Amino acid sequence: MLAVADVFDALTSDRPHRRAYPRDRAMVRLRQMARDRLLDADVVEAAVSAAGGARAARTGAGGRAGLTVRQVEVLNLLAQGLSNRAIAARLTISVRTAEHHIQDVYARIGVSSRAAAAMYAMEHGLLPQDW
Repeated sequence: MLAVADVFDALTSDRPHRRAYPRDRAMVRLRQMARDRLLDADVVEAAVSAAGGARAARTGAGGRAGLTVRQVEVLNLLAQGLSNRAIAARLTISVRTAEHHIQDVYARIGVSSRAAAAMYAMEHGLLPQDW
């Protein structure tokens, strides 16, 4: 597991000799390394699945714009204008954990406010259809 995480981190980080791989390309490379028996295939698939998979990145399949299901859920609650405390209550988690989720979503989508997060959700079709 550590080897897969290390390789993924190395691929998605800038290096002196090359730019960071995009997330999708890194996952494809991990799968190739598993086929070549350089990494354990089961661990690679688990990691790719946990990371949202190459299929879900950048408004790909599932329409999640590279976000996990939980991150989309948090983004939807942010877009509704719920407070951190209300988000925590809705998700049955601590306020501190909700704050971590919110900051993770902000970092992942490159925004720093609820309004910007709501705009991102609208622009990427991440809001429920009944809105």
